[in-house]
Amino acid sequence: MHHESEWGPRPERECGDEVHILGKKIEPVWSFLDGLTDVLLRIFNVKELLNRLKTLLGRLGITQLFLFIDDFSELPEDAMRIVVETLLAPMNNWSEELIKLKVAAYPGRIFYGSIDKTKIDEIYLDVFKAYGTNDVTAMEDKAIDFTKRLVMRRIGHLCKTTPDEFFDRDLEDIWRVLFYTSMGNPRILGYLLYYLYETQLIYGAPIGLRSIRDAARRYYEEKVEAYFGMRKFLHETFDERSSIFSLKELLEQLVSKAKQLRRYRESSVMQSISGQPPSSHFHVPVTFDSILSTLELNFFLTKYFEMSNRDGIKVSVYALNYGLCQKHAIEFGRPREKREYRTYFIERIFDYSHIIAEYIKSNQEIVCSNPECGEKYGLEKLEALQMYDMQCPKCRTSRCHIVNLSRKYETFLRDISQELLLPETELNILHALYSEKRSLFAGEIAAELDCSYQLVGKRGKFLAEKDLVNRDVNMQGRPEFSLNQRAKDVYFSDTSEILDVPE
Repeated sequence: MHHESEWGPRPERECGDEVHILGKKIEPVWSFLDGLTDVLLRIFNVKELLNRLKTLLGRLGITQLFLFIDDFSELPEDAMRIVVETLLAPMNNWSEELIKLKVAAYPGRIFYGSIDKTKIDEIYLDVFKAYGTNDVTAMEDKAIDFTKRLVMRRIGHLCKTTPDEFFDRDLEDIWRVLFYTSMGNPRILGYLLYYLYETQLIYGAPIGLRSIRDAARRYYEEKVEAYFGMRKFLHETFDERSSIFSLKELLEQLVSKAKQLRRYRESSVMQSISGQPPSSHFHVPVTFDSILSTLELNFFLTKYFEMSNRDGIKVSVYALNYGLCQKHAIEFGRPREKREYRTYFIERIFDYSHIIAEYIKSNQEIVCSNPECGEKYGLEKLEALQMYDMQCPKCRTSRCHIVNLSRKYETFLRDISQELLLPETELNILHALYSEKRSLFAGEIAAELDCSYQLVGKRGKFLAEKDLVNRDVNMQGRPEFSLNQRAKDVYFSDTSEILDVPE
């Protein structure tokens, strides 16, 4: 069984009831689910299925069956638990090596259940784990080489030529910037090359560094930035939407700090840099990773490396999205002229621990889940509450949970009419139509959202009934979807997705 950190579209929410604070996980109560799992195991006889499958495959001379489980982490945590305990774990443990499972999941978003984790091969695709964890320069060189080989092979296979025909300068600079803009993600790289085809190649113009930077900014503005603007209409509780916008507040503080450091010259390292110093990367203790995970999963940030800071504390180095940096005139990367710049990312000025700590203090609180009680507790009570399974000290009947609340955008979110809230799939369909600015078939939208065209057709019909999209049938009898003016006015007329960062 393989566990992968996948490079596809990432989920926008934390799964189920799992809550992380300062790297600590608050466990939910599973008594009901445990009972449901036992019932399903009795009804669904996995052992009998495995025996019949083994007999059938043996007649065909097949000794191993490989099952690929994609998008596993997008299951709610309760459903994830049931799938593992009733299906995956029995297949893994009882098939006598007949069945090999390959499960694509995000780090920290997988439930192992009764599967022995020590017998699983975990293959991480994050750049800092895939290309080495000892030296940041070696990691970058290997990641850039991967980007180079990927593009060269695609060009050689599809175009029957070499990259020199399309790029206008030293290719080593091209490969480096393509890695920075995509972070080695093949899907993002595909979008960037498609944008470059649209803006450069069809006009007979070569691809240069400036055009790659422009493509990265376009990808950020069209595919990444809209996350907050659409999630304000997500059909969830106010607390859920407020939690999303609290992360927008955090991101605004991170970007503001990066912009301030463009003019910082008080350290000897910054004084030695000619021109605007890079300020796209920052570091925080690894215990803060869970706080930044949702921003990372939606490509606002990328975990770039792990290393020890000046005080010997293990920290995570994060990079802001390259297109975001282009939009806010933040220089990306690190100086490369001197060997000592290898430790540039852990300079003390890039320690953002205080920003994360202040965010936690201001935006997170512990609340009793009983509406009749609703008692609130400070985060300093967390360890004491954990000792008693998060039981509320006031009512003593309900448990407490941690919520993120956006102080800055609270009024803005409360003013949104409940009638405008839509499920996530419907919002994604609207955004796909808006970003493409043309009519799309269900299959085209499905490819964008990584789902089935049947699902898009069904949800598209629902949106047409709500007078948000036009559903027209073309000459071949195929339905096409397009965004109507009402949807544009309601869902895309404001700029709430744009970060509020002072110039």
